This record gives sequence, structure tokens and C-alpha cells, in this order.
Amino acid sequence: MTPLLLTDPVGDDYGLGYAYPRAALFAEAGFADLTGFEALSRGEKLILRVRLNRYPNHTNAPNGFSLATVAIYLHERQGGFEQLPGAGFKTPVGQGWNRAYLITGWQAEERLPGGQKKVVGVQKNGDWLELTPGLPPADYAYYVVVGLYDPFAPWYFRPVRSGGGAWVLDGPAGAPAAVDVLAQNQAVAYSSGILPPVRAEPVQRRLPLAWLSAGIGLLIFLLAFRFPRR
Repeated sequence: MTPLLLTDPVGDDYGLGYAYPRAALFAEAGFADLTGFEALSRGEKLILRVRLNRYPNHTNAPNGFSLATVAIYLHERQGGFEQLPGAGFKTPVGQGWNRAYLITGWQAEERLPGGQKKVVGVQKNGDWLELTPGLPPADYAYYVVVGLYDPFAPWYFRPVRSGGGAWVLDGPAGAPAAVDVLAQNQAVAYSSGILPPVRAEPVQRRLPLAWLSAGIGLLIFLLAFRFPRR
């Protein structure tokens, strides 16, 4: 597989300009601010890593944070489910997700479109949350989003309501519940409601050709000095 490492701007965790819930618990900034995503292989295992700006943990959750919900929706093959439940976005046509991973301060789960779910391994490693989904390494496509943790919501995303409240986000009715997404243009994603996937570009496969071209150029340059024209 081609390793994938992407960064996301700091301070863009407000969706469509949402106001956070008014309860004092949510007064701190940055706990739902996505700043990085990485997909890599270790041996025969796929590893998914997510970085948030801050990790407050007022309730001493075992995974080292307690206020955010991270969701990674994985596209393996053509088709899939084109709604991103919890997050509130749609995928482009034909690029739906085939399995999803929810990370909270208490556990990580794999979810399938049919409703099946199981617990998967996750740990906090420095500034990164590291998930081991049990999949073989491959060039998958990903939808990565962060919301506010709600233990009573089916996908653990705190909802958005016009006017807000102590425990809900203040934003337009029907707006996505995710407050930050991994996207080249976050404003377009929120205004359209369609989140494009991210995937690794196979740049490494083009490197040998680039090296060959550079080598030929260098050889011509050296030969020009070795056999100057008379």
C-alpha cells in the first residue's frame, strides 16, 4: 500500500459556524479539532492514526480523552452506503463506505452498513489515536470526521439544533453533526453536504521513471564535457 499522511488546519472545528453547547464542560477549545490523519502498514496489518489538537479528559476515560467522537468511514470497493451516519454528510455517488470505525474515549468500534458492530483495538500513542482495524494493508479511500461525544446517540455524535442548548450544538436545522472534517475545501463540503474521500496518491510508482530521466540527463551532460565538439 501507499502510505497516507494528511494534515488539517488548526481552529476549523466549527462546522458551518456552529456554537458549542453552553454547558461548562464544552468551554475548552480544540478537543474536537482534527489536525492529522495517517494510514500505514506494519507488517501485514493496516494501522489508522488520527490526531486531535487537544485531549481533555475530565471523566478519566480509558483512551485518554472524553469529549470527542472520531469516525473513519472506509471505502473498499465500488458502491457502498452513501450516507455517513452520525456525521450527517453524503458521499459522492458510487463511493460509499463499506465499513466504519468509531473512536471515543471509552472504546473503538467497527460498524457495517447492515448494523453489525464489534469492538476493535485503539490506543493513545503520544498525540495520536492509533486504531488497529484488523484489515490487510491496501490503498483504501477514507472519510474522516470529528464530532462532540454523545453517549446516548446511536453513532455518538451530539446533534445540531437551531438555537442550541446546554447539550446540543447551535447551528442550522439539519446541518451535519460533525464539527471538523478532513477535506481539501471544508466550506464546500459543508455547503454541499457531500464529503469527498481522501486517498493516497501512488507517487512512489512514478519515482523510478523520474530517476531514469534524471540519470539520462546527467549522462548527456557528462558526455558533453568528456567529448567536446571541435
